[in-house]
Amino acid sequence: MLTGMLGLAVSHGALPANPMRDTATSARESKREVQFLTVSQAQTLRHLVRRSSMRVEGRRMANVDLEELVDVLLGTGCREGEALAIRPRDLIDLDGTVPMLHVCGTLVEPRGGFVEVLHRQDTTKSREDRTLILPDRVVEVLKRRIDRTPPADPDAPIFGTRFGTWISPSNMRTRLRRALSRAEAADPVTADDLAGTTFHTLRRTVGTLIAHEISLDAARAQLGHRDPSVTFQHYVGRRAVAPDVRTILDRLLGDLPATGSGTLPCRDSSHRAPGVTLPTRLQRSGDPERHPPPTDMRPRGIGR
Repeated sequence: MLTGMLGLAVSHGALPANPMRDTATSARESKREVQFLTVSQAQTLRHLVRRSSMRVEGRRMANVDLEELVDVLLGTGCREGEALAIRPRDLIDLDGTVPMLHVCGTLVEPRGGFVEVLHRQDTTKSREDRTLILPDRVVEVLKRRIDRTPPADPDAPIFGTRFGTWISPSNMRTRLRRALSRAEAADPVTADDLAGTTFHTLRRTVGTLIAHEISLDAARAQLGHRDPSVTFQHYVGRRAVAPDVRTILDRLLGDLPATGSGTLPCRDSSHRAPGVTLPTRLQRSGDPERHPPPTDMRPRGIGR
């Protein structure tokens, strides 16, 4: 922007030259790698957030909100606000063969001067709804929560407090940090693998696993991104080892057929487009009408 402004000043005679052209390029930091959990690390996290693992002697045992929220996030890839905003009307055919979740809203947290109270908005961050097919474990968690505390109406929260109100995402983030800090005190080696883990790390974990095992477009659809480049840049981690493509590369390294001249033809007639016939070389004869000499088909004005 500054270069354009000074360039405009030069064009109008206000400056003799553009000093930005002699300025050194700013050094940019290297792009950070996407942080995600491996399958074993995700299983370890699920164990650490269980009630039995978080129990402290002499204190009341924590409820199951955190461990069930972690399971829902790992089973859907939703944002924490989207998972905590699930209502009974958003669940489709939980008892059927293809149970689904309609992700169509998120929780908005209070911000001074902008948002007064915690509430649910009827649009997601990307302003686009999406429908996800739920794994069996997520279906079990949602059914158990509904049976344990039946919602008062179809718009009531499934992840609700004992008063039937929405659970604050900041409250759940605090509980996650507390669980990781207790794990660090008990087992520093295990906790080091999970250092810096947040609910958003679980979303990146889902995106990375789906992109590596299925496709980038499947990860984009699951996470609800409009642009697949956002999924690739911010939600898919690098592979430690490139995928196994030996069966494809073996096609280039197959056994060579034996030929008399020791050379192979470059053109493979089996890969011709359907309906296309390659021209054959004309045999010269004495009849000039049957085989007229070639004419110069070059466009006019173009030299040799």
